Amino acid sequence: MILRYTILFLFNIVLIGCGENNSIDTDNLNSNTLNVSSESEDKSKNTPVIDGTPTTIKGMVSGMDSGKKIFFDRKTLDASDVMSTTTLDNNGNFELITGIQTSGIYRVRLGARPIWMLLKGGENIEITATMDGYKIKNYNLTGAMYAEEMKKWTKDPDIVKIRKYLTKSKETKPLLHLYLVLKLDMASNLDLYKKVLVELQKSFPNDTYTRQFTSKVMTMEAKIKSQPLSVGSKAPEINLPNPNGKKISLSSLRGKVVLLDFWASWCRPCRMANPHVVSLYEKYNKKGFDVFNVSLDGIDDKRAAMYQNNPKAIAQATEIEKGKWKQAIKTDKLRWKNHVSQLRGWSSPVAGLYKVSSIPKTYLLDQKGIIRYENLRGQALEDAIKVLLSE
Repeated sequence: MILRYTILFLFNIVLIGCGENNSIDTDNLNSNTLNVSSESEDKSKNTPVIDGTPTTIKGMVSGMDSGKKIFFDRKTLDASDVMSTTTLDNNGNFELITGIQTSGIYRVRLGARPIWMLLKGGENIEITATMDGYKIKNYNLTGAMYAEEMKKWTKDPDIVKIRKYLTKSKETKPLLHLYLVLKLDMASNLDLYKKVLVELQKSFPNDTYTRQFTSKVMTMEAKIKSQPLSVGSKAPEINLPNPNGKKISLSSLRGKVVLLDFWASWCRPCRMANPHVVSLYEKYNKKGFDVFNVSLDGIDDKRAAMYQNNPKAIAQATEIEKGKWKQAIKTDKLRWKNHVSQLRGWSSPVAGLYKVSSIPKTYLLDQKGIIRYENLRGQALEDAIKVLLSE
């Protein structure tokens, strides 16, 4: 019995010793954890998350109460998106550190009035401004593209002067010219819109602005032409890039009977119809028949929105879609050279121009480019080709 109590006594001493050591270690561990956690919280507070190329905008504003909100927005073609906000401190100063994902038109809002600027990303912008109530009495801005010109046109947005300037200008200033042309009515100034579009396509071919602007201009151009798409009407022009980037126009096939075929690599009925089209091409090509394929592969506006209109992500996804298009041409042995696409999917302005709501969609054109038949299949299509070739 004595031996039994002795063993129990020694066992309790060991347990107490372990408990004390564990308590000390736990305290130290908790202390270290708190320190690390505190450091992480401080670090996260001092390091803002930047999405895009870091850009700093500093300002000093007089005549405006401290604590007032300062907004930084990106202008789209139809609206504006708030990208960042801050507040005015007791000395009338503010600082915005933001990220620029795509070159474009931006603004800082002081009160009810904006200060417009053109940014590429990576700039250090400085603003000094004097407020008169909620209006900007005067301001100076440095660090942005064409800052003085933007200030001038913001102060005097006379549409007659803007039209005259854009008509005569031979300089390439796509973002400045975009800012200005958007102040003009598109239908009445389509020539200037198309001029600015060329600048955007050369300087910013993959940017969201260019994609949206291209769609708007082409849609308006189609509306102005107002050509009814029916049998007997002239087929509207199409001039789009092939898989290698070289543009091919529908009018370049004038003098031939042409099957204008809207399709896509993902369209099963289109792919099933391709062997018959191939056989017709092989049979009648040397007699004056050709095929002009318009693919609706690519990234439409809905899918672009899923990528948050991120140009890099859209460009990568578009390249994948382009690969599928090219592979389908190879797999189906579509030997003709006239394969074009905007890689915009259902948002393709050309699809809208030709009122394509489902595919495959075909038009058969005569040697003069006049629509003579629509959506023919099988033997009916071959018979129509023979009729037109005999004219």
